[in-house]
Amino acid sequence: MKICIFSGSRSEYGLLKKLIFLLKKDNFFNYKLIISGSHLSKKYGDTIKEILNDRLKIDARIKVNLKKSSSWNVGYSFSLINKKVNDYFRKNKFDLLLILGDRYETLAATIAAYINGIKICHIHGGEKTLDSLDDNFRHSISKFSYYHFVSHEKNKKRLIQLGEIKNNIFVVGGLGANNIKSFSFFNKIEIKNMLKLDLKKKIILVNYYPEISNKKKTQRRLDNILKVAKYFKNFLFVFTLPSHDKGNDFFIKKIFKFKKTNKNLFVFRSLGQKKYYSLMKYSSLMIGNSSSGILEMPSFSKFTLNIGDRQKGRLFSKSVIQTSSNVNIIKKNIIKYIDKKSKTKNIYFKKNTYEMIVKILKMIRKKKDNNLKEFIDL
Repeated sequence: MKICIFSGSRSEYGLLKKLIFLLKKDNFFNYKLIISGSHLSKKYGDTIKEILNDRLKIDARIKVNLKKSSSWNVGYSFSLINKKVNDYFRKNKFDLLLILGDRYETLAATIAAYINGIKICHIHGGEKTLDSLDDNFRHSISKFSYYHFVSHEKNKKRLIQLGEIKNNIFVVGGLGANNIKSFSFFNKIEIKNMLKLDLKKKIILVNYYPEISNKKKTQRRLDNILKVAKYFKNFLFVFTLPSHDKGNDFFIKKIFKFKKTNKNLFVFRSLGQKKYYSLMKYSSLMIGNSSSGILEMPSFSKFTLNIGDRQKGRLFSKSVIQTSSNVNIIKKNIIKYIDKKSKTKNIYFKKNTYEMIVKILKMIRKKKDNNLKEFIDL
């Protein structure tokens, strides 16, 4: 079975990596890997290095200019990725395009595959994130896709609501939630030396990214988080930066400016999966609005303070606390949850997630499905 795997961001690759290695070991599959987006950008950490360190062959590299994050720049990057992936598919034939998530880069590759008659298999569809462009990117990717691997039964129902074929939707659980259970972490000394962090102090991991509905409101929320970081001088606040999203230039400049005068704030453009998961393990709390606080942090039995509407619509484990962006309320919640361990499980965890995907892919190859996907009316 000839599969093309597309990855346009660091988070996508981190979740796909284990699956790629399983496909690589199995003679049934012949895979090719295309990378684009932040993987090839120094501004976002040159995350191609992680792929090369994993000794995986990259069949195509599609570079775009990510220096700015205006609507025009994001739209231009979209069109360029679509054109170059389309050119790649003109020269290379595949049975399936395997993609994950909700990035604009992924949607661009998806449309190119659809036009070239390549069936698309989408991982983590059916989820909702109200206040981000990613929400409609994700649903659009799902509508172009023939097969779906979803993280929760409710997300399967949402895809059925979108008119997708029920028998082509497989509930396998969240990739991150499964990956963490068998992950090989760096130990504390290694993390301390690599990231120059004093692990004797409480660490708060912050992933707060732009929302699209109200630019001023989302900037005020970032200001409030920074005020909280200034208040808790004995805690370390570790920020990871967003990928190439509309409006993120303001966030990046603001965070780096604040860092200059606040020694308890650390900023990383990209940590790579192993360092990031290890940091999650040794941190005490997460604040922000990223998907990792919803999908992965609960696996560490740690709490997430979710701020704003970016993740509104996603299913939350009980350890994810929706909180106001008011400075005093954030302070109170930090004090309340920083030393607490969650006793509830991650709702996205299922056993053998990756192995189930491989098994189903083999089953898909044997099926003789019609190339035309029917819209199923409710």
